[in-house]
Amino acid sequence: MTWADRFDAFVARKQAAAREARPSGYHTVDSRRYTIHLERVGNEWTSTLFDGPFFASVSVDPTLPAVNTVFVQSADGNTGAKNPADLGGGATDTHLIYEGLSRVHADAVMTGATTIQGSQMVFGVWHPEFVDLRAGAGLPRHPAQIVVTRAAHLGIESDLMFNVPSIPVFILTTPTGAAALAPRIATRSWITIIAAPEHEHLAGSLRQLRADHGIGRISCIGGRTLATELLDSGLVQDIYLTTAPQRGGEPGTPFYAGKGPLATTLVVKKAGRGDEAGVVFEHLLAATGIGDGDSLHP
Repeated sequence: MTWADRFDAFVARKQAAAREARPSGYHTVDSRRYTIHLERVGNEWTSTLFDGPFFASVSVDPTLPAVNTVFVQSADGNTGAKNPADLGGGATDTHLIYEGLSRVHADAVMTGATTIQGSQMVFGVWHPEFVDLRAGAGLPRHPAQIVVTRAAHLGIESDLMFNVPSIPVFILTTPTGAAALAPRIATRSWITIIAAPEHEHLAGSLRQLRADHGIGRISCIGGRTLATELLDSGLVQDIYLTTAPQRGGEPGTPFYAGKGPLATTLVVKKAGRGDEAGVVFEHLLAATGIGDGDSLHP
């Protein structure tokens, strides 16, 4: 089977799963006035399921992309799991938030190397409503893929993500990592290495993505080490956090494990409906200076 065949089969599976899913949707528990600072995302179909508009920040720094981070956690605050769906966030979290609203307008989806290790994934949107939303916004069918690594241990030759010529891939690494990776991507013109000095690793790389490649919005899907580094560097605007009603996951794996406490401002809070009762979704602003700075500590 060629890489093209593998990608076509992968897309078909993801699209079928999205079409067949029956998310119960959310109802609004709390909504704050801070939404006037934010962009609305979605259409009538998404608003019905989400019980209102979904919101996204714009970058306050024109040299940096706007970044959101997306997590599902167990009731006891763990995010570590082989399959995030096992944490119990439900179909609404998977198909409306994670593979939908959080990335439908993203120029790229970003992840850490550990998160994708050994997987055969490409991160995109799959439900026809989201495919249409991207097309209507003038965006490519699939967002670019960004992988962050210092050690440069990537499955360039074996993983699907690195072998789809129609989808740009950016590897953010160190100069040492770049030297190790360069010969491995020599025949893959769609892969670009960005090597910023260690002292400006993420900020410098994101600035280069914005300036040289037009990446204006990024959805970061983990892992928690990457999310923590982004948050501690002040590079995240939106946190989309779904909390399942049951305990579980790998113990001691909160989505944020940094300098803390993490001060955030609540934008909206939703609760699951039907068979997803007990699920809670929160949109939190990580950026300071908006609203009155309601402090939450997920």
